[in-house]
Amino acid sequence: MTALYNRIGINYSASRGTDPRIADRLYAELKGASRIVNIGAGSGSYEPDGVELVAVEPSAQMIAQRVVGAYPAELAAAESLPFPDGSFSHAMTVLSMHHWSDRAKAFNEINRVATDKFVAISWDPTASPFWLTRDYFPEFHAEDLNKFPPLAEFHAHFDDVAISVLPIPDDCQDGFLAAFWKRPAAYLNPEVRQGISSFSKSTTLDAGLEKLAADLESGVWEERNASILESDEFDAGYRLITARTRSKPVV
Repeated sequence: MTALYNRIGINYSASRGTDPRIADRLYAELKGASRIVNIGAGSGSYEPDGVELVAVEPSAQMIAQRVVGAYPAELAAAESLPFPDGSFSHAMTVLSMHHWSDRAKAFNEINRVATDKFVAISWDPTASPFWLTRDYFPEFHAEDLNKFPPLAEFHAHFDDVAISVLPIPDDCQDGFLAAFWKRPAAYLNPEVRQGISSFSKSTTLDAGLEKLAADLESGVWEERNASILESDEFDAGYRLITARTRSKPVV
């Protein structure tokens, strides 16, 4: 992941940020935390105010984009957290687990450094592809199936796991993959695509982008997706996961 985001993370913060409605759901689960470690923290989105927090990020490119006054950041990976046992009450991560090289090791590290709770935002691999990955970039969906953790995996490493749907608002202020589900023309913008790892990693985008542009011009996209256009939020498979950490790691 370090090399990946050093390469694709340039200008990442231009299209990525904190959506307040998603943040409200996340922060509610972090309430009462005395000290938080934010793993895969990127440029600093979704870090609550008024609490002691340390960010962990393996990419120097991403750390360089953290704003002045942001929480301190350690250049490190999820699989090797540079902290003593029990250093934090809570651990959190937002859409980063699919980049970890060894999730079991990372989960053991979370259990080692966090005494109370793990809170995460991820994507459910059993979710159906939405229109972008169904009709234009099916290779994104195929790749994500292999990269995102199956939800059952959390039960193997943590206790009292709770998983809930995290719907995406139609004017989402954070530009992750499904954020523009109701604003399809946004995917034609190179700056938007730069902030989405699925696009940034791919070298074969032309056919899908050309098909999307043509379908928007002809009205095919609107006709095919009429059922979602009256909605103000959408379930694209994103999930909010909360769990109690364990004192003994899984081996």
